Amino acid sequence: MRSQGTGPRLLVVAGGPRSTASSRHRLWHYRPFLEADGVRLTWIEYGGGRPGAPPLTALRHRARFLRRLLLESWGHDVVLVQKVLPPLALVRAWQRLGARVVYDFDDALHEHFSWGESAAVAASRKRRFDRMLAAADHVVAGSPPLAAYAREKARDVSILYPALERDRFADGQAEGDPEAPVVGWIGNRASQAYLGRIDAVLARVLADHPRARFLACTAPRPGLSPELDARTDFAPWSETAERDAVASFDVAVSPLGDEPWSRSRGGRVSVLLSLAGGVPVVASPGGGLEELDAAARADGIEGGLLFASNAGAWEAHLRRLLGSPAERERRGRAARALVESRLLADVQYPSFRRAVLGDAVSGGEGRRVSSGEHGPERPAGRAGGR
Repeated sequence: MRSQGTGPRLLVVAGGPRSTASSRHRLWHYRPFLEADGVRLTWIEYGGGRPGAPPLTALRHRARFLRRLLLESWGHDVVLVQKVLPPLALVRAWQRLGARVVYDFDDALHEHFSWGESAAVAASRKRRFDRMLAAADHVVAGSPPLAAYAREKARDVSILYPALERDRFADGQAEGDPEAPVVGWIGNRASQAYLGRIDAVLARVLADHPRARFLACTAPRPGLSPELDARTDFAPWSETAERDAVASFDVAVSPLGDEPWSRSRGGRVSVLLSLAGGVPVVASPGGGLEELDAAARADGIEGGLLFASNAGAWEAHLRRLLGSPAERERRGRAARALVESRLLADVQYPSFRRAVLGDAVSGGEGRRVSSGEHGPERPAGRAGGR
C-alpha cells in the first residue's frame, strides 16, 4: 500500500500486519504522523513466520513476501525493515542505489527461541541477524538489553520502546467495585507458559479475597490449576478485547521465564498497555522495564511498576495491592504518568523520525499532529487508576 506526499520516500518492510503486536506498536502507531509530515510511504507486510505454522504455508508466505520486495522495493530514500531478515544482497542493492537502510527489532533474535526450535535453526538466524545489524545504516532496538547486543555489531544504534496511542486510553478506566478487584494478564499462546510460574501464588492470594477475580485476555484459554481456573474469567484476544480488559484491571501481572530469550525481549507491550490504563503492574524483570522505571524515577515518577523475581515477592506485592484500594489508586496514577511522559506515539515520534529518516529529513522535528487529527499534543494529565 502507498500513500501520497511530497516528502522523503520511505519503504516500510513490516514484520507482520497490524494485528501483530510488534508491528502495531513499532510502526502502525507512527503512520498518521509520517503521513501528516508528507512522507511518501510504501508498506509491505510479511504474513508468515508465526509459531506453529505448517512448513509449506510458511514457505509460500516467504516466497510471496520476497516477490513483493523484488518488485516494489526500489526507488526509495529510506528502507525501514522491521524484524524480518531480507537477503543481504537485497540490502546491499538498496544501499548502492542510495537508500538509507534502518533495521528495527524488539526480540532477541540472537538467542535460542523458547518454543522449541532446533539449535541449527537458531544458529542460522543469529548469523543472518548479525549480518543485518552490521549492514544497516542505523539500528533501532526495542530495549536497552537489545541495544547492548546491537552495539557490538552495528555502527549506529538508538532505543525506542513500543509506542502507544493516546486516544485509546483517553478515557482512563471504568469505575469498578474496589472490594472486588480484578487481577489481569494479557498474552499470546507462547507466553501462556509463563503463567505457570505464578499460578500457585495467584490462587493462594485470590483465596484470601473471595470477591477478587483473575482475567486472562489471550487465545486460546490458558491451562491453569483447578484452583486458579475456578477464579478466572477468559477474554479471547482482539484489539478491542485487549482495550476493554485493561479498562477493567485493578492490578496487572506479567511473569517471564529465566531464559535469555525472555529476559532480553523488547517492549513488554502488555505491561505498557496496563500502565497506560492507569493500572499498577507486578512484573518479572527484563525487557528494559528496569531501565524504563529508573528513567521515570529520575523524573520523579515512581510506583507504577513493581518487580518480582521469586514467589515471595510476587505474593507480597499482590497482597499489598489487593488489600489497599488507595495503594492501587496511587500507583495507578504513577503508571499513567510514566506512559504520558515517555511512551505515547506523539511523544516518541520526533525520536522515531530522526532515527528512521536521518539525513532524509529536511529541517525541523516534523509536524505535530493536532488534537483534531490524532489526539492532543500534550498529555491531558488524567492518571486513570481506581
